[in-house]
Amino acid sequence: MKRKKIALTGGPNSGKTTALSVLKETFGPQVELVREAATLIFSGGFPRQDNSRPHIEAAQKIIFFATQQMESLAEKSSDAQLIVCDRGTVDAAVYWPGGIDDFFKQMNTTLEEQLARYDAVLHLSPPENPAFYQSTHVRTESLEQAFEIDRKILQIWDKHPNRKIIGGTEHFFEKAEAIKDFVEKIIKG
Repeated sequence: MKRKKIALTGGPNSGKTTALSVLKETFGPQVELVREAATLIFSGGFPRQDNSRPHIEAAQKIIFFATQQMESLAEKSSDAQLIVCDRGTVDAAVYWPGGIDDFFKQMNTTLEEQLARYDAVLHLSPPENPAFYQSTHVRTESLEQAFEIDRKILQIWDKHPNRKIIGGTEHFFEKAEAIKDFVEKIIKG
């Protein structure tokens, strides 16, 4: 049985990780969660303080291939109806110093092939109020940088035929309801 798969994407601090918790609590065994590769890699000690081109390229290659492998593992080992990926393989391209076309060339794939991996895309934007933006040891971007990354991610996923965008709100509960509604429709088909 081919399971449906969605990419949960968006800028830093947009609520993706919290959304995963909400989805698991709401849908339980109906959803399989694939954690964000970047968080796992950077939390595991990958050097991030040097933003040189070689470091960025190495990190994004690792993130891209780790994302593919974690998604593949979920597809092979889960009985859930829906696989929800905290970011998709497409996201790494917006961080690539040589541009999007060069990224997919280096990864030996195309944007179209990567978009086709997902049945739907759920894009969450960061909150507009600076008081709600939180940096962490992994999330190092300023609010302005987060908005720029969010804009690039919106743009790169633009060609996906089944995409829902949920803007930044001060109250995550509003966002959570919209997320749950979208996922429920996908599960029900």
